[in-house]
Amino acid sequence: MQILKEYRGVLVTAVVALAVGVASYAVVSRDPYAASTNQLFNFDVSRLYEIDPHLIRFAQTTEINVDLEEVRSISVGPADKVYVAGDQAVHVFSADGRALTVIETEGRPSCLAIGTDRHFAPGQIYVGAGNRIEVFTSDGNPVAIWNLPDANTILASIAVTPRDIFVADAGNRVVLRYDQTGQLVGKIGDPTLNGRTFNVPSSYFDVAVSTTGLLHVTNPGALRIETYNMDGEMELRWGQAGPSISDFFGCCNPSHFAVLPNGGFVTSEKGVPRVKIYSEFGEFEGVVAGPQLLGVAESELGDPRALQAKAVFDVATDSQGRILVLDPRQRVVRVFCRMEPHETEDQGIAFELQPASRN
Repeated sequence: MQILKEYRGVLVTAVVALAVGVASYAVVSRDPYAASTNQLFNFDVSRLYEIDPHLIRFAQTTEINVDLEEVRSISVGPADKVYVAGDQAVHVFSADGRALTVIETEGRPSCLAIGTDRHFAPGQIYVGAGNRIEVFTSDGNPVAIWNLPDANTILASIAVTPRDIFVADAGNRVVLRYDQTGQLVGKIGDPTLNGRTFNVPSSYFDVAVSTTGLLHVTNPGALRIETYNMDGEMELRWGQAGPSISDFFGCCNPSHFAVLPNGGFVTSEKGVPRVKIYSEFGEFEGVVAGPQLLGVAESELGDPRALQAKAVFDVATDSQGRILVLDPRQRVVRVFCRMEPHETEDQGIAFELQPASRN
């Protein structure tokens, strides 16, 4: 019985992943077997397409156009400047969306992070590219290159504290801890060190640091987010597999997440793209955007071809509580603001964007 409890989450994930795989195979191959398979599993991804309007807590207010062929990652720095990485560059925008500068990189960026006001070098830019990290000053001048010699390295995400830099390596399923000089000072997820491991079936493996000094890490194959202290000890974990709007769906989610100013989370899922918000303890609070608003057609859900593979939306937040969603297909940053509740004539509760929240 103890073994069953320990692996129950893994079994649920495996069943859901199997169902998605069968449905996807049927769509792509158009095999006559698809009809009987769908009846066998009685699985309809389309029911996840529509989002109950009463659950939507944010509204899109504007977009920032990004002049890149391929956008890969988004981050926010001091003064709420917006940084978008892609191609071989980082584009920087003001909080109101004005283009400020372009920083050229040597490699093709896969992730980036910006030092906050509490960082030892506020505004310092860290760009993951290939198997190295390129470091720039807040003005965009090169500072250093940190090489990661492991050939299996896949740099998926970077998060910074006032003194340390945490790097998620999806290839080796480990979170690396560096000091400000680029020296490796610790690891989380190395079974030879602390016995903990991460289940990372794809290249999506996100990390973020809260203002309280805690490190948050996705464990995507387990469909949850885990919280660690700076010594690598787990303090909290939340999230579960399932088709409910409050659950994480598919084989490996959330693909991206960010921490809100109030300590809550904004998460982004792939497969069935959904951006949602949770409390600091992982309690579901509402929806930012579903696949329809994000421009993903119902017919694309569960389709593993290139078009759907690009429908993975990175997310960031700023000091105003706005949520920034990086749209890789339209090559824009979608800016969402929170809607405030108010009573309607029939004494019900509705949500609408207040004038003070608009850009």
